[in-house]
Amino acid sequence: MSDPYGYSQPIERPTTLTYAVYGMWLGGLLSVVSSVFLLTMDTTEMKTLMITEMEKQPTYDPSVFDAREMADVFVPIIQIGGTVFGLIAIGLWIWMAVMNGKGRNWARVTGTVFGSLSLAGSLSTLGNLAGNAALGGATMPMSAGSTVLAIIDPLLVIAILVLLWVRPSSAYFNAVGAARQRQRTGYYAG
Repeated sequence: MSDPYGYSQPIERPTTLTYAVYGMWLGGLLSVVSSVFLLTMDTTEMKTLMITEMEKQPTYDPSVFDAREMADVFVPIIQIGGTVFGLIAIGLWIWMAVMNGKGRNWARVTGTVFGSLSLAGSLSTLGNLAGNAALGGATMPMSAGSTVLAIIDPLLVIAILVLLWVRPSSAYFNAVGAARQRQRTGYYAG
């Protein structure tokens, strides 16, 4: 970005921020892949597991509701809901990549909030998977690809957050903010 009044040299985006932006685009791509995995998964195994778990509950009463019917209702809801959230995630990844690439500090803060929420969800999922595996509990069936994505996602988010806040990226956000302020006010303090 350059100052429209010609008072300063163009502001060059640091490689740390460029890598963070590439990471955000990769995050969007992984959201697409995750949605595809969700839509193409074998629902029979998921339904069987849901039925088994519902029937094991001490309060289960087949005269109140049928576990098979409930599983037939819940599995499509899970798939559609997951796909909708996946589409929202894709949009957020793209939005944050574009705005952070332009040096918008509000986008860095917003991306940090979104990243922190994503990280909390990913770590919760991983903890649930690990705990159930260690204790022999039931977990929802996941493809190998989904499991790999569940591991890659938090690592990607951590890398992006670090790259957004390292010194070269911070200097860029500050310089872009100052140039935008000068542009708005028509003032140069130099």
